[in-house]
Amino acid sequence: MRKKLQCELLIFLAICLSFSISCSKSSKDTEWSANIEIVDGIKVVFNPGESKYGEFAFELEEDLAIGDVNDEDYFFPRRVTLNVDGEGNIYVCDRGNRRVQKYDKNGRYVRTIGRQGQGPGEYRSPSRLYFDDVGNPCVRDSRYLLYYDKDGVFQKKVQLKRFYSRLIPGPDRTFLGSTQPNARAEGGAKTSIIQVGENGETIQTIAEYTISYNKSLKATVLHWYTNFVSFAQRTSDSFYYGFPREYKVNVADSEGSTIFVFAKEEKPQSISGKEKELTIKDGIYLISGTRDREKAIAFSDHRPFFKSFFSDDTGRLYVILFKSILEREKPMSLVDVFSKDGIYLYQINWTFIPALIKNGFLYEVSVNEEIGDVKVIRYKITNWSKFKTD
Repeated sequence: MRKKLQCELLIFLAICLSFSISCSKSSKDTEWSANIEIVDGIKVVFNPGESKYGEFAFELEEDLAIGDVNDEDYFFPRRVTLNVDGEGNIYVCDRGNRRVQKYDKNGRYVRTIGRQGQGPGEYRSPSRLYFDDVGNPCVRDSRYLLYYDKDGVFQKKVQLKRFYSRLIPGPDRTFLGSTQPNARAEGGAKTSIIQVGENGETIQTIAEYTISYNKSLKATVLHWYTNFVSFAQRTSDSFYYGFPREYKVNVADSEGSTIFVFAKEEKPQSISGKEKELTIKDGIYLISGTRDREKAIAFSDHRPFFKSFFSDDTGRLYVILFKSILEREKPMSLVDVFSKDGIYLYQINWTFIPALIKNGFLYEVSVNEEIGDVKVIRYKITNWSKFKTD
């Protein structure tokens, strides 16, 4: 009897041990957490290198295409930018024809907003379209903003007090703009994020960053590995901004004050000699202050962590990870997705970068360079309800 009890006890202990090991492994595989700390009075969310929910792939179903080389109202000879209002109407800044086209949610042409010219409500080269807080369109034309009502009737024209390389809507009827680096600036070339009023006035500098530049030549070379600022709207009264030298994103309120910061654990990657050679040969965007590209170009000690980022209408942030110039011909882009609270939700592989994600739809600008065919394509994300927000 004693031997039998001992045998049963040993079997029971073995089962318990096995169960314990199994539970421990399962817990380790499934447990995910972000560390939250207070640094200099600011909450910082530190995310691990792996996402909370792993990888995600959008299931796309094409339901609309706008573009027809045989119809003047639908012909886009060059790349376009687009935006979608709350009713699903699609506005296309047709840069080739220098016009702004409005289509309804079914893709039917509605009207042209403004026209090319120099009179009231006219523009030279419209590049972007935004909406105010009640859905009225606003067209950017270089250093001007042209405001219209929903019927396309011109309201006013505003001059921006300086040029911004990028401009997006900000909180409380403001805009956020990034400045071009100035090679002659004191202390080195800097790029800034500026909050701009609806009448074009400068409200304040949100952040300023020094980019790599040649101090001896006092020259700036913008190239493949230059760190460029990124910013995106989060909610109606807050926004994201970041500088890719660090994998860190700031969240600011309508006054530009930091609400919190989030970061992701990521190892810096050095820039190889082969990458530098190819960049000098074929990866320079702009040279200022000298003509000697090889001597003037300067590199950071590691690659940027991300190329840019943008948000969807839920406030999720899509961070497009930086890839080597040696891989620039590869269509795939790795994208990290964060909740509006800074939690690293997913990693996504994309064959193209969407122009917009809104109301469960993804918009693509499809370009066929060979035949000059440009189309705006809308996809329904059929698994949108499975895409977590927290």
